[in-house]
Amino acid sequence: MNCMCDDSLIESLRAGERSAYEWIYKKYYPSVVRFVQRNHGNEGDAEDLFQESVLVLYQKISAPDFRLTATLKTFLFAIAKNSWLKKLRDEKLVTISDDQLLSLQDSYDFASPEPSPEEVQHERLNAWMARITGHCQRVIQSIYFSHEPMDHLMVTMGWKNRHTAVNQKYKCIQQLRRASENG
Repeated sequence: MNCMCDDSLIESLRAGERSAYEWIYKKYYPSVVRFVQRNHGNEGDAEDLFQESVLVLYQKISAPDFRLTATLKTFLFAIAKNSWLKKLRDEKLVTISDDQLLSLQDSYDFASPEPSPEEVQHERLNAWMARITGHCQRVIQSIYFSHEPMDHLMVTMGWKNRHTAVNQKYKCIQQLRRASENG
């Protein structure tokens, strides 16, 4: 699993695909460790917290009415951050408010000190993919990320001929182009 938009990743998580869980662990776990270590915790705490957060994430995405309103990375980190702050309050490890704690330690540096150009590009692509139709998401995902041959996609999608397939691909690329131009 190399590059994946949030919608595809959520579908893979819902399906219980191990590779999807490994991917979010690899990409998002280090951010949670940094946050916990900077806020009265250690790596063991972060590991427990991350596992609990992934379970909460799974419960949330399993709901039929679930709708992601932020990036999956932001959503998962918010779950972890809120759970950690609750634990700190419950164990009376902090006596200051959440706002004060977060002003001491900027919670958004969870993303990484400086996102790599690839991460920035990946986040942009995720945002653009989220703005196009599900049909076009599937077409673009199949052609450009899964490298599915056009003839196979034609059969899968039920298109009558190669001309229709090429036309559908063109329309979806245009949707993605418009999404990129609008933000």
